[in-house]
Amino acid sequence: MNNPIRKADKFRHGLSGIPGWFPRELYASYVVPALLLLCVGAFVVVMDWFYASGGHGFTENKPSLHTYRALSPMTYLDVAVTDKLRDRAGDSVRGVIVRNLGAAERMKLRLDEFRSMDTEDVKPQTTGIFPEKFPDELVDAFRAISGDQRERLFSSAAQIGEVYFETLTSGDVGTEWRDRTILWTELNKLEMSPVERNLVYQLLEETVEPRYKTDPRLTAFVRDTEKKDIPVIERRMEVGDVIVGQGETVTPSIARSLREQGYPEDKFPLAQCITVCIMILTLPLLMDIVTQETRRARRFGDSTWSCVVFAVATGWICVAVAARLGIDGGGVLGTVIVSFLCMPRRLAFHTALVGTISGVFLTDGLPLFGALSFLTLSFAAATTAFYALKRIDSLKSLSAKVFFMGIFLAVVKEAVRALLGLPALDEETWLRAGRFLLFDFTAAFLAVSFLLTIEGAIGVFSVLKARELSHPSSPLLRKLQTEAPGTYYHSQMIGSLAEAVANELGMDENLIRVGAYYHDIGKIRRPRHFVENQVGGENIHDTLSPTLSAVAIISHVREGVELANEFGLPNKVKQFIAEHHGTTCVSYFYKKALAQGENVEREQFCYPGPRPQSRETALLMLMDSLEAAVRSESKNISKVTDIQEIIERVVAIKTSERQLDDADFTFRELELIKAASLRTLRSMYHTRTVKEIKDKKDQKI
Repeated sequence: MNNPIRKADKFRHGLSGIPGWFPRELYASYVVPALLLLCVGAFVVVMDWFYASGGHGFTENKPSLHTYRALSPMTYLDVAVTDKLRDRAGDSVRGVIVRNLGAAERMKLRLDEFRSMDTEDVKPQTTGIFPEKFPDELVDAFRAISGDQRERLFSSAAQIGEVYFETLTSGDVGTEWRDRTILWTELNKLEMSPVERNLVYQLLEETVEPRYKTDPRLTAFVRDTEKKDIPVIERRMEVGDVIVGQGETVTPSIARSLREQGYPEDKFPLAQCITVCIMILTLPLLMDIVTQETRRARRFGDSTWSCVVFAVATGWICVAVAARLGIDGGGVLGTVIVSFLCMPRRLAFHTALVGTISGVFLTDGLPLFGALSFLTLSFAAATTAFYALKRIDSLKSLSAKVFFMGIFLAVVKEAVRALLGLPALDEETWLRAGRFLLFDFTAAFLAVSFLLTIEGAIGVFSVLKARELSHPSSPLLRKLQTEAPGTYYHSQMIGSLAEAVANELGMDENLIRVGAYYHDIGKIRRPRHFVENQVGGENIHDTLSPTLSAVAIISHVREGVELANEFGLPNKVKQFIAEHHGTTCVSYFYKKALAQGENVEREQFCYPGPRPQSRETALLMLMDSLEAAVRSESKNISKVTDIQEIIERVVAIKTSERQLDDADFTFRELELIKAASLRTLRSMYHTRTVKEIKDKKDQKI
């Protein structure tokens, strides 16, 4: 028999056109949501880039288009001023002067070299030690004089050089001007003509080196040392201080300050693109670390994963828009509300945190204060919602809780500003709070409205939808109450029982309650074929063959799915209708057919299935069977152990028939289900042992 629920839910069981080697469930439950998140992340990044490139961003080493001011206090390193001070300190070192050791020996060698020249050859015969040539004019001048005069001039030059270097060893650090004065002083002491003094002086100029010289290596070392002694200049910038004025060049240090303040940069956001890809790849792993719900959701293609994707995408968009509007911490409320509307509380808590915190790393436009404020508000909002949104009875109660949550977050935001040293409780407090509340309330309203609009398309089942469907005024529930009142009250009892157990196990009690209310709606077609609707009347099965009775009983699953399609029930509710009996068999009519001698197969008396594919539908199967078993033996129940024995027997039967194999229940969870069922059934049936009342005459005195 074809299963109508599987034909209807294409998203859950894969799409057509997928290669045979690719798992369809993995494609539907992971690849498609990942692609959706990738599209949302790319949209946020590209819009951020367009915003920056549209004249709102800055470009390094180019004139600023706007005057940028500090949004939060910050301490930064003024590299430009530090470099100028260090350059000035380096320039103050003109040079490191050292003694010119060996200058006297080199002078003598130069004089000997000049003296040893061949007078007929004016070119000096250099030894390779001094590659420089003597000036031709000087050589010509000495060649023009006699040999005795030349020798006398050489001797005078050597004598003056010795006096010069004696002065050198005295430690007098002279200048070039001082060195020349010494030479002329000694020349004037000699008896010779001005021409001869000039020749000797020129000879000394070519042979005598300065007493002191500048050492390039030591000079560079001292200059570097002086620069390093200048510490990096730190500056404190308060809120409102100008970082860079319009038309001023955005230096690298200014660009760093602008990035820290969260101003957008006019360049392609490569870092944000990489961040989007990494977050999408690691998001399933992160969610698996914090909770097992998404792992189960992906395994069974559950729509819970769709809600995770929707909540995370909502967080990314809200953070990006709030950052561009300059609203610190804005957008948290919308993400949190969406998460708690369509997921169990524990999963919603972690999803809200992941969606908001990942949005901080996605957006290139949050200052340090904005990021810290956003992270704090994310934890505050998720924690508050975990307790405040424990039960949502109506849209009115949700609106009231959201309003007070917004007020609380506005107070938390001001407290964070005060702790970070920012102006708080000043004249702009009401303006900041008003902008924050207006944005968050608007974002929450739009997010919830959009969720309620598309929840059917993406398979999300929200709390508000659950409240709507579980209300007695729902058309299908009214029809059930009118045409099959016994089944209606049976469904209400199963709903209360399953909801109580689910609440103790941390499961989605809203979904289970709605599933319990609608799981038997197929009995509307033939209400008299079911015992709860045969009050005070004859049993119609006494007039039917066992085979026809089994067909009438089993068909209520198929007919229930048809009614669900007719009334537009969500796919998650249809799963309860199709799976609450699994592939179990109507054993009573099978045994009756065999007793009457009919040649039948056991499969004719079994439900088409499928077996429960989720923990919620499996729990409903157990609660339905437990309630029926306890109700049928209510007359024989006198103590709690009687109920406990029934629970153990029913769970053992379902386990042995492998009806729970696809539900991913652990042994510990099964024990918790047994304990919670016992407490709930005990309160429903009020079991106690009543002592018999005897007459006084029968009592022994």
